Amino acid sequence: MNKIFRRLRSHNGGRLQSRYASRAFFAGVLIITIARGLSATVASAQVVYRIESLGYLGGCTSSAPSAAGLNEAGQVTGDACNANGDDHAFLWKNDGTAMVDLGPDEVGFWSNGMDVNALGQMAGWGADSIGTFAFVSSGDGASMRKIRDVNDGFIEDSAINDLGEVAGTAYMGGSFQHAFVWKSKGSSLIDLGTLGGNASLAYAINNSGQVAGSSEIPGVNQAEHAFLWKSNGTPMLDLGTLGGDSSTAFFINASGQVAGNSTLPGTVRHPGPEHAFFWRNDGTPMQDVGTLGGAVFPDSLNDSGQIAGFSYTKAINRIHAFVWLNDGSPIHDLRTFGGNRSVANSINSSGEVTGWAALAGDTSAHAFLWRNDGTRIRDLNKLVDPTDPLQPYITLNNGEFINDRGDVVAAGTDSRTGLQSLYLLESMGPAHSALALAPRTLAFGGLPIDNVSAPQSVAVTNTSANAVAITGIALRGTAPGQFAFIDDCAKSLASHAKCTIQVVF
Repeated sequence: MNKIFRRLRSHNGGRLQSRYASRAFFAGVLIITIARGLSATVASAQVVYRIESLGYLGGCTSSAPSAAGLNEAGQVTGDACNANGDDHAFLWKNDGTAMVDLGPDEVGFWSNGMDVNALGQMAGWGADSIGTFAFVSSGDGASMRKIRDVNDGFIEDSAINDLGEVAGTAYMGGSFQHAFVWKSKGSSLIDLGTLGGNASLAYAINNSGQVAGSSEIPGVNQAEHAFLWKSNGTPMLDLGTLGGDSSTAFFINASGQVAGNSTLPGTVRHPGPEHAFFWRNDGTPMQDVGTLGGAVFPDSLNDSGQIAGFSYTKAINRIHAFVWLNDGSPIHDLRTFGGNRSVANSINSSGEVTGWAALAGDTSAHAFLWRNDGTRIRDLNKLVDPTDPLQPYITLNNGEFINDRGDVVAAGTDSRTGLQSLYLLESMGPAHSALALAPRTLAFGGLPIDNVSAPQSVAVTNTSANAVAITGIALRGTAPGQFAFIDDCAKSLASHAKCTIQVVF
């Protein structure tokens, strides 16, 4: 049996989504199917992932690369040591090429990749001989664009949205740091101000340009409140607290909903228990998401207002991964693989969660996947295709990010070298498809040897409201030469547009 795998990437609501359609040939019969993902009751032993190493930057293996962001195209950013031994921001494009070193050009200086948007644009911060700077990069090999404040003083950024707008923190001509937004080339930093105190910090920005972070407030020593900034010319909105003196907003979704941490009534930030909060952006106060027994820390927020993170339990020295589904149910304990500790790092729009969980004895941990299907967390090592060449050698220790098509960036160790690195686990069963194929089956009938069949057509329709980028068509399998095709699909298919693939046997 031969298979054609067609990789389809669609731009959907500002997010890139990768899709797979497979067509299997049986002695002159072409069967066309579109993989629509695994059902909620799929067995945990089901093969769902292929694994690919991100490699190293400039061949440097003295320290493991670190991931800081993943987009829907499976592109990854973070930082890694390069050939000069400097820690530099990188972009891994998921196109068969090596990591791209984003700079700076001066030897002996550093940079960190902080975020990557749907278009593969990068944001981060670094230092050169002048001072620290924020940067944006196209990731195509061109030099990073450095963003500096008016005094060339300390500056860092935290996030980039799909419009290329950057949020961060800088000295804005004074002695205190202020949150900022940078809109585009040639523009200056927009000072977001404060909630009346001296300093503010920005942590997240959505595609509407809204920013979430924290700001000092007047009258209370070192107290800060979470804020939402909506647009230039409008003041920060104080999101309040859960009754304590301080709160911080770390995440904002497409609806302007915010998640973060807050101290509780009668406590101060240091020391004092903190709980995760959710602010609905509907005029109601922030909501305590609950606890597994102790302090609670969010690590990720999706567009459905669901939160993943970790909570201390009632037992001493135990932390457990949690997910809060924003459906009226209590915070859900994801537990461990027999040890005392686990952490949920990332949640996607389907409510799938990845992170790490300790094995019995707490001497090691494995990366996990949780699917909200009534089952417990699953060991990602057991969900890799057993025929994958890397599967026998790689132990995945930490699931760091999961995108909306179910791809996971995980840290792992190669038993052949003992080296730690990053790996992309590419989902073999995405949950949705923007492209419809018709018909799904082509029957060619009997045909004499060394003859060519008449061409048969397959119509491809983009059913989504956004353009779909098509990255390529390939024949794979034991005898791909038995089939051939031509198409007029070009590199992009507009919303609700059609193209045609003609196949011969």
